[in-house]
Amino acid sequence: MNRGSRPGARTSEGVAWAWERLERGNVGSQTTILELVDPRAGESVLDIGTGSGGSALLAARTGARVTGIDIAEDGIERARARAAEDGLDVRFDVGDAQSLPYADAEFDVVVSTFGIIFASDHRRAARELVRACRPDGRLGLALMPMHSRAGEWTSILREFSDDEDGDHPGAFADHVEDLLGDAFELEARLREVPAEPGASSWDEALEQSGQLRTLAAKLDDPDQLAELRTRVETLLAYWANRPASYVVVVGRRTAG
Repeated sequence: MNRGSRPGARTSEGVAWAWERLERGNVGSQTTILELVDPRAGESVLDIGTGSGGSALLAARTGARVTGIDIAEDGIERARARAAEDGLDVRFDVGDAQSLPYADAEFDVVVSTFGIIFASDHRRAARELVRACRPDGRLGLALMPMHSRAGEWTSILREFSDDEDGDHPGAFADHVEDLLGDAFELEARLREVPAEPGASSWDEALEQSGQLRTLAAKLDDPDQLAELRTRVETLLAYWANRPASYVVVVGRRTAG
């Protein structure tokens, strides 16, 4: 992941808690993607935006040769520790999805679970993904829809922090055919799952989101802070009883 919803600089306990929360929330989608791409013993697998290594560790249990890459150093440190604890041989690299340090056609399988979407330049990251995947290789992605709790939450944070440079993470799902359709035979579908218990009030949102706390502390204008609070409370109320959703994309690399 390049930016956005990953833990930033904070106490080591806070970083660990944030990663643990992401791990709990993403395990279902990671399992779904790995089941669909079905990595096999001896195959090479790349997990782009691996975070703390969830998808990579699942893939390694099949006997595949797995590499995970993420720009977040604290995530990679945690991924390496998890692999060591589980006795799994996985290579974890700190690096950018927009400039992968791997050879052309190096991987049989490429996956990304809410990772590549945080690259600031989706087209550049997509080109790198295509380059790294061998002809006839397999692709599995879990993507954030724009119209989802996570997508709309991200929009609010970007708007109020004036951090709207680069592509919105939710735009990858909207444009996946344009980004990858020339190189992969793609199949995409929306998947709905029961929402994980989350914040139901402004105070709970502040407690659970370091990004929101940081943003609220930086807003000097009381009217702007009040507007942020209203927007967050409206979002929480709207999504309170609605399922979570994400886009599942699977593909087969064409020979061209």
